[in-house]
Amino acid sequence: MALAWDGARPRLLIVRASFATLGGAERELLQLIRMAHGRWDVQLATLDISPEAIELMRPAKPALIKPSTPLVWPEGAVAEVTAAASKAAQKAWAALTIPWEQFDVVHLSVCRGTLEILPLIPAHLPVNYHCLEPPRWLYEDVLHRHPNGQPKRPLWLTKLVFTRQRRRDQRFVRALLRRPKSAMFGNSPWSQILLERTYGLPSDPTATNGHPPRRDAAGRPLEGSHVLPTVDLSQWPAEASPEETTERGDVALPNGPYVVTIGTVSHVKGTYGTLRSLVNTPYALVQAGGGSAEEKAALVAEGQRLGVEVVCMPRLPQAALVGVVRGAHAMVSHAHHEPFGFTPLEAMAVGVPPIMVNEGGFHYTMKDAGAGVLVERDDHEGWRAAYEAAANPENRKAWASAGRKHVANHYPPESQLQAIERIMAPILNQK
Repeated sequence: MALAWDGARPRLLIVRASFATLGGAERELLQLIRMAHGRWDVQLATLDISPEAIELMRPAKPALIKPSTPLVWPEGAVAEVTAAASKAAQKAWAALTIPWEQFDVVHLSVCRGTLEILPLIPAHLPVNYHCLEPPRWLYEDVLHRHPNGQPKRPLWLTKLVFTRQRRRDQRFVRALLRRPKSAMFGNSPWSQILLERTYGLPSDPTATNGHPPRRDAAGRPLEGSHVLPTVDLSQWPAEASPEETTERGDVALPNGPYVVTIGTVSHVKGTYGTLRSLVNTPYALVQAGGGSAEEKAALVAEGQRLGVEVVCMPRLPQAALVGVVRGAHAMVSHAHHEPFGFTPLEAMAVGVPPIMVNEGGFHYTMKDAGAGVLVERDDHEGWRAAYEAAANPENRKAWASAGRKHVANHYPPESQLQAIERIMAPILNQK
């Protein structure tokens, strides 16, 4: 699509309150900034960013608008009840000097504390809200359970505790949607559906990647959109590099065949579900991602009880992680309603079968890939059959070929930039 805003590069202020966890959402945004280098003029506003995050943006070096010291986020039960983190973020944003006249669009990336900048944004500026998913800790119970699924507190109490924060979130979103030239989009058809369920923003199931929303006479959005992420295949090469081989050799892995699951040891990532699916199979479980020492020890102990070897990885360099995935029998996840799900695509990129629960974003990323298997969560025989199918050399060869083509064709590096530009173009062309 040819974009026509005076032939000039769009000037974006990208806003994300925190990069503290440096998980998938943070890395996706940093990749976006990296890809936009030379195509957009970008500045980044944040309250909490690490040197590692700054390094991951290179060669892009956007001007940073941030406090002299990172915001210390209020924590604890009282902070949750009083929405103290939200209030602290709103105060911290107000203390910054932001040159609003230098921007054409403000691009908000969902995380706690981001929407709190909204009241400060001048009314004439278009605002994009990239809401990868509504804050699940406010609207669902999956983040308020121990990894084994047991509630951390009575669920009625959890719902009560977050009442004030939910109300603040709803107010900010309503204010956003009342703004002319605003847009709100998820990162998959599934997360677009979640926007409708959570905020009442209509969702068109036939919508394509980056479709501009229909608008009312005042220019306010009448529907949600979605912008798909991309996969950098240079980070997931088809063949192992010498660096990957060396770094994988330094990782302690099971002696026999294993499946790998990526993500924090948690209920939301379905870690225990994946463990249970391996009972009476020849496969060990390798967990790569976060989790406390206690949570990892409990997972290993549960594996011993069930007769499944479990190895929990420390944080791995990219080359080592790719090597661990490449050596796996399959990439597996029982995550609960994952909004998008990079892991099946990363597995496809290196020729490893993805075997994923047939929910949420996984359903959309895999259903037409011709690689791997989608399985219903409680279909125990289905999981066993999927592991057996992944052992078939002909299946693995066919899936590897189809999978990498699927990633290259549907998630190329520039597609996310182009999708965001399609949403921005009608707005910027009105200038």
